[in-house]
Amino acid sequence: MKKNIHFLGVDIGGAHIKIIGLDKSREICLVEYRKFYFWEEYKNFHNEIDYINSLSIKNIKCAITMTAELCDVFENRKEGFEFIKNECQRIKFNYFFYVNKKNNFSRIEDSSHKDIISMNWHSMGKYLKNIFSDAILIDFGSTTTDFVHVKNGIISNKFFDDFSRLNNNELIYTGVIRTPIFGLQKAINYKGMEFKIIPEQFSTTGDLFRIKKKIKNNFDIDEESNSSKIKVQNSYQRVARSFGLDFSKNKKRLIDGLCELLIAYQLTIIKKNLRILIKKFMFKSRVPIVISGIGQDILYDFLKESHNTFLLENFLKSKNKNLKKKASYHAPALCIALLLEDKIE
Repeated sequence: MKKNIHFLGVDIGGAHIKIIGLDKSREICLVEYRKFYFWEEYKNFHNEIDYINSLSIKNIKCAITMTAELCDVFENRKEGFEFIKNECQRIKFNYFFYVNKKNNFSRIEDSSHKDIISMNWHSMGKYLKNIFSDAILIDFGSTTTDFVHVKNGIISNKFFDDFSRLNNNELIYTGVIRTPIFGLQKAINYKGMEFKIIPEQFSTTGDLFRIKKKIKNNFDIDEESNSSKIKVQNSYQRVARSFGLDFSKNKKRLIDGLCELLIAYQLTIIKKNLRILIKKFMFKSRVPIVISGIGQDILYDFLKESHNTFLLENFLKSKNKNLKKKASYHAPALCIALLLEDKIE
């Protein structure tokens, strides 16, 4: 494996580090999804750098993007960026940071930190415009949902920082695994009865999707709200607690029904946001919607009847279909690897 990697994409998130390797033909040959909670373990980040260095014995090209600078162990994002930048200097490869500029990549000394931090979403747009002149990509991840749109072959997103993107329908803080369920609704109506949700970190969307058997084991790696083991039974108990209930077998059908309503509500939020963007940027009703992220299959099934939907994996190259699928779960790391050019020195 090590001798096959020629290009590496590394997305350093606050909870996970995603790594994609490509061979010399730019076919996917490596996918890594590593749990690393920056807010708890940032002083051990050097171990992750050591792992990255172990992936090849050659001086390959390595692209880096980040969102971990947002973690509250840092006083501000610039401090977080400086910490990550300094640690990345230990990478032994020919490495570059992704920037929202024409040339895609930069050495640190050539760019402001504002051109680098939280720009992982932008790389997906850069790759998308190589496939479609008009399209919207939705990356439904563990924590957030990003909307990246291309109009007439140009990334048409107008905003670059989280504050502006959140307030202009280009970012929603809702994901498949880590969103507390009280972040979806304060209360839901089920069979004529209102069920209020306790605003405590008792359960997350990961519990909802696990109960409904929609999470694949290879990315169900996060710690749970109460630090208990990742089991369906425990998810039932956590969700019940969010409604002020103790779980028992005779409440299973009730919890199933509540989970289904909450999932539908989350997916409807994403769908409504998509429609706002289609109208706002005057896309045609059948504009291609490309879906990536660990929640891609869930969202694809929800949108396929109403929109012209595609999975990102359909546009990727790999002799291994399983790797192609896995890589599409981690689109920013994939896209920065694909955007690397031999001419970068």
